[in-house]
Amino acid sequence: MHHGLWRATLASRETTRREGEAVVTESMTKELNRVVTFANCKGGTGATSTAVNVAGLAAEGGWRTLFIDLDPHGNAGHDLGYYWDGRGDSGKLLRSALVTGSALVPVIPDVRPGLDVISGGEALDDWESEITGRAHRSRHHQSLLAEALAPIAPDYDLIVLDTPSTRPTLIQLALGATRWIVVPTRADRASIEGLRVLSRQIETARDVNPDIELLGVVLFDVATSDKAVSRNAASDIESALNGAAPLLKAVIQHAGSCAVKAREKGGLIHELADQADDAEQLSEEHRPGSASALAEDYVTLSQEVLQRIQDLEHAR
Repeated sequence: MHHGLWRATLASRETTRREGEAVVTESMTKELNRVVTFANCKGGTGATSTAVNVAGLAAEGGWRTLFIDLDPHGNAGHDLGYYWDGRGDSGKLLRSALVTGSALVPVIPDVRPGLDVISGGEALDDWESEITGRAHRSRHHQSLLAEALAPIAPDYDLIVLDTPSTRPTLIQLALGATRWIVVPTRADRASIEGLRVLSRQIETARDVNPDIELLGVVLFDVATSDKAVSRNAASDIESALNGAAPLLKAVIQHAGSCAVKAREKGGLIHELADQADDAEQLSEEHRPGSASALAEDYVTLSQEVLQRIQDLEHAR
């Protein structure tokens, strides 16, 4: 897995971020400059899986990372293990901060070294209807998360938001607070149609957050060897988003039983791969669907996402 090289690569980027921190905190927009939302308005397209694995790898690479789960289902708690041991609060603190206007604080500090979590869950179930009621009176609801997040954003090198696919008001809260959007999608037409819905959500969010930008689209749960599928999907994605976001080079292959096994263990894919003994890892290293191969996909995605953010920051 070459995690040592991965950590060294990201550590150098972390230094760049810290040297520019005074500039980042000059305004709310700049404070939220390293917020990345994973979203698709179609379920089952890998938003949670990609979000938690990128967050975990970024933290392992030396970036101080905050993960925020905006999903009432709280599935990220299974992937990161805090659901199983009861450390999450089912979204209570997150909901309270948005209702009262108080600043957010981590619910679970250091769920992994360098990775803090603000958990989601069932407390968010009634949240959308409550916020929607406010929305009829004011558009202010779209900036509530940004206002709650801005005071603690300078403490982190990266903030990752996981969003529910079918809760448009919760998605709007995330889009109001984010700088970048990564869109995971399967290659089928139904999943890509979710991009069209998301594109409309983004246009609405620009009224409150004009700096929001699509970072890229990642194909999820596909056979990496199927070039025809990738080509057709690329064409459909370009049409759905009017060419607004590139198809990332990283592809998350079909996970097989790996994702299920990792979730049952409360671990991330690269952790599952690292737990395999040497003989098993060697025999499975190049086999599609193995933990090692899937972990490499997530490492490639994480590197591409973080490098692309840095390149765009420098270009501006």
